[in-house]
Amino acid sequence: MNWEALSAIATAFTGLVIMLTVIVGLRQARAALEQIGEAHRATQLDGMMRIFDKFDDERFVRARLYIMKELPARMQDPDFEDYLRSTPYAELPWHKALSTLERIGVFVRLGLLEGEPFYYNWGNMIVGTWTNLAPLVELNRKTSDNPYLWKDTEWLAADAARFVREYVAKNPRTRPSTGEPFTIEGYEYGRPGKP
Repeated sequence: MNWEALSAIATAFTGLVIMLTVIVGLRQARAALEQIGEAHRATQLDGMMRIFDKFDDERFVRARLYIMKELPARMQDPDFEDYLRSTPYAELPWHKALSTLERIGVFVRLGLLEGEPFYYNWGNMIVGTWTNLAPLVELNRKTSDNPYLWKDTEWLAADAARFVREYVAKNPRTRPSTGEPFTIEGYEYGRPGKP
């Protein structure tokens, strides 16, 4: 056998080894990406379960019920602004809900928690709660002279509203009370206590 033929066989064999190495490497890379994806989903699920625990906390539920049922009327009291200025924040009846939503807003905004799976379950609640909180937040910003106060709760509500609008557009249903198509604006208008 001559050296040229042997060199050609060795080159072909080396090429085959390189090609097999690339194929194995691609499979390993794909498997690694799948493992990373699974770990990401597991981390997101754990984060969401922890948030669900916070939303099920009795203090959060009480604070949210206060926001939905009592806050609009309480804000009409002539002494409300003085009450807001003089009461320690932790003693305000809406404190637990607003501070929890603020933290969640930070998590979602910074990408530590994905918003869409979270909004799928809680988007309506966030939007409805924000509808009653927005006037309070504006007053709170005024009394504290801080335009950034509760910015991440506001952002969270806007992002949840975006998700709910998209979801409702893709999955239309009618309102049981009117037979008309449900829209997110139903949280702002037509509810008890709203014009």
